[in-house]
Amino acid sequence: MDLIALSDIYGDIDALKDFVKTLDTREKDRRVFVLAGDIGFTLNQQEYLQIFSLLAHSSNYVLYVPGDADIKNLNINLPNVINLDRNSFSLEIDGIRLGFLGLGGAPKHSVREDEPLPNTYDESNPIVKDGILTSLKINLEKIMLTNPHYLILVTHSPPYGIADRSTPITLREIVILEEILLDADYKEEKGKRAAASPRRLGSKAIKEFVEYYKPEIHIFGHVHKQGGKCMREGDTCFYNISHFSLMPYKLTGRKFLTIKISNERKFEASFDSFVTKELYFRDFLEKYL
Repeated sequence: MDLIALSDIYGDIDALKDFVKTLDTREKDRRVFVLAGDIGFTLNQQEYLQIFSLLAHSSNYVLYVPGDADIKNLNINLPNVINLDRNSFSLEIDGIRLGFLGLGGAPKHSVREDEPLPNTYDESNPIVKDGILTSLKINLEKIMLTNPHYLILVTHSPPYGIADRSTPITLREIVILEEILLDADYKEEKGKRAAASPRRLGSKAIKEFVEYYKPEIHIFGHVHKQGGKCMREGDTCFYNISHFSLMPYKLTGRKFLTIKISNERKFEASFDSFVTKELYFRDFLEKYL
């Protein structure tokens, strides 16, 4: 069984089409896509449906949580597409039972206050934080009744302190990032500021849940500069899978994670970078660098 995890796609439908073409169609029924949020940005309902339909036709299941830039209730009416946001889901393939639970959105402290993002939560409010933890615990209890071989947590936000280190970046800055990077003086100054003021953007509620309940696998995105990073702490393997899109850092874009689960006691995970191979060298440099 293969879990293919993507995050921070930002509506890059053309890249998804190219990516799906590289997959072995014979393995469709043994493949599960996991999307950790920021699937679209400024997309309408039909465009979201196009993304999910593309993945649903290439896999057994598509499991997702919405990101901070996504509509919270996407209402994707496809039988093998499951919203894990404050929800749980179990599946069995090749005799291996997987239990999934998830949390969408991102904590407000991880984005700028003036960003018009539709799906954030203020976990500094004790009522909000307790609500998040209660929801996760209830869904954990539900999924454990299925006696899964692996418990997999899918969130958009990292847990606080795990692959969540970054400097401020806004969605507005994405649009002008290429012009900014042309200015060498700005790059030098920006690098100094980044070194002087690192930030932790992860969720403390998620951290508390993970430390206590110890899922075998935790998949998340959101913090782009940590995309492609994997860590193990205690019994949990953590994977920051942002980001599949080229935005905002071209050179580190096109990342996806493959987790190959061979039996109830063994899995192997690897990151790969998807690059459109048919590009001429000059076109490659223009697109990716």
